[in-house]
Amino acid sequence: MRLTLMLLQCLLIFLIPLLVQGQEAAPSTPPATTPATPAAPKVKHETEFQMKAGSYLGFGQVYLGMGEIGFQVEVTNSQKSEPVLEFRIDKPKGKVIGTLKIPYTGDTTYALKVPARMGKNIGTHDLYLVAKGSGQFIISSFSFIPVY
Repeated sequence: MRLTLMLLQCLLIFLIPLLVQGQEAAPSTPPATTPATPAAPKVKHETEFQMKAGSYLGFGQVYLGMGEIGFQVEVTNSQKSEPVLEFRIDKPKGKVIGTLKIPYTGDTTYALKVPARMGKNIGTHDLYLVAKGSGQFIISSFSFIPVY
């Protein structure tokens, strides 16, 4: 039984490379009668969130007071408008602790820093990123800026 397994393994070790080398790819040129296909849409990553006036991102039970001095947001704005992103606590229409004007970025992503006015708002709060103004933009990531 053991000898049979060893012989089978040896055969597989030598046959598999021969089988792989012997395969040929199909021709990649389409026939002349095939209509041109439209360009593939831009890949949307799972972490991107498209914002427009009135939309918001909410983060529940965020502890503020561990030395945060602001926020860093990676955004893309491919429109000529300048929307505004507000950072609010407790509810979407709650107290504003930071404001960011989103500039035109074209197809690139900018990492923008926003100073925050924490004041007496230390503790656990719901944090909301609220879009205002006109135009749409994409948020790729969001993080806190700690005190060093």
